[in-house]
Amino acid sequence: MNEFLHSQIEYLLVLQNFRELTGGLLDGFFSTITMFGEIVVPMMIIALMYWCVNSKTGTFMLWNWSVGTIFCEILKSTFCIYRPWILDSRIHPVDSAFKMAGGYSFPSGHSQTAVSVWGGIAYCLKNKIFTLFMILLIILIGFSRNYLGVHTPQDVLAALFVAFVLLFATDKVLKWEEKKKNRDIVILIGAILLCGLLMWYEYTKVYPLDYADGALIVDPAHMRLYAFPKIGLMLGAFIGWFLDKRFLNFDGSNGTPAEKAVRFLVGIICMMCFSKYGTIVWGKFFGEQTSMFLATFLPAVFLTFIYPLIVTKITEKMKR
Repeated sequence: MNEFLHSQIEYLLVLQNFRELTGGLLDGFFSTITMFGEIVVPMMIIALMYWCVNSKTGTFMLWNWSVGTIFCEILKSTFCIYRPWILDSRIHPVDSAFKMAGGYSFPSGHSQTAVSVWGGIAYCLKNKIFTLFMILLIILIGFSRNYLGVHTPQDVLAALFVAFVLLFATDKVLKWEEKKKNRDIVILIGAILLCGLLMWYEYTKVYPLDYADGALIVDPAHMRLYAFPKIGLMLGAFIGWFLDKRFLNFDGSNGTPAEKAVRFLVGIICMMCFSKYGTIVWGKFFGEQTSMFLATFLPAVFLTFIYPLIVTKITEKMKR
């Protein structure tokens, strides 16, 4: 183990000793904080923004998140850096976080999601106090991954760097798209090609076959399987955006506060049920790969096009 990585392991051990000395006093707090970098809470916030506040900001956040997950997956497969407890057996992560930590460690998907979603809101709204609060939340989410023992600092820092670069890149691409007709087609094709690149890479990549306790530390088949929900999220986000732009142009700012509240609650309940129970249904008719793809693809299309279309049609009927 090189000196740089050794110092990071020592840092994690300091945090682990603190957890043990305090009897896990802050485990619940940081386990809750880390949820703000998982799929459910970010998806709800993006839906709220897209359906009820500003659809363009919602698009910006969803693009950052979905593209970021693809890049993070490519980096994970490229560097193949194991989790902290594999690098050093003295590391014992918090159980709840350990159960959710699969695949390789570098970079941190939670940290990337934090910048994409919470940083995306701050980037668009440009309110100083709100921005400071979002920065604090991002730092806490990143730190929670170290505190819980599932990521090293380099995992978090690399993810933050990638996500911050994507914030600026996404802004440039959205502005570029608005300046000329049919550039949305170019962007959609680019998204499809990027997903294709990830799939090609996953199936041509030669993974290390290291064993611990008689089992593969990271199964290449699992890494390939993990790519499908990420591809589903990105394709769903961009196809839904394209359909909305071409046929709907949904404006989430329309409606009274009460109408928006009802709109959000109905939509999020439908989307969560769609995501949760849909996976069970897809599993009965399709293979595991297709099911995992549909589990993120369909909710993303629902968020960006299907539900906005339903809301638009209902609103038009009520005005007649």
